[in-house]
Amino acid sequence: MAGSSAALFTSGVGFDKLRPPSGGNMTTRTTFVLAGLLVIGAAFAQVPAEPAPAPEKIIYDKALAEGWQNWSWAKTTLSAEISGSARRPIKVEAGPWSALYLHHEPFSTQGWTKLTFLIQGSAFGGEVRAFALVDGKVASDGYLIKLGNAGWTQVEIPLITLGVENTPTNGIWLQNVSGAELPKFYVTEIRLK
Repeated sequence: MAGSSAALFTSGVGFDKLRPPSGGNMTTRTTFVLAGLLVIGAAFAQVPAEPAPAPEKIIYDKALAEGWQNWSWAKTTLSAEISGSARRPIKVEAGPWSALYLHHEPFSTQGWTKLTFLIQGSAFGGEVRAFALVDGKVASDGYLIKLGNAGWTQVEIPLITLGVENTPTNGIWLQNVSGAELPKFYVTEIRLK
């Protein structure tokens, strides 16, 4: 900015060269300069500010967030203890085609772009599919997640993939999409970002 000010003064268009309309006095000159500054300030004030991102929406951390309910048809334990871990995840024992289902009254996903969570299997192998719901119905083909037992895996799923970007949703599923029993798995830190 200092360079542009210097350029104004060296090119002969500095504040010392500004002249009010002929016959003006010092008060008129000051008013003239202040009016010019107000016009410049107004031009900058009209530049639209980028909207602030929506804060994370917590669905589950160590417990279900307010407004969320466990409507699962898989066997689930909320706030399960895992030896040596401060996390209190949801433990899921998913028989054939059963699911962890977290329900909420319909809300808009405007301002969020992805669903994130940590998942950990108790044995290697198995798959679950993440779905989002609109009016109680699955909104897309979902997102396939392979389970492992080598620690927590961070999962990030674009809401557009789940069919609920900028759309009212009323829940998420993590479903065993096979006809076989899955080894138990754990899910925590479920959020919209």
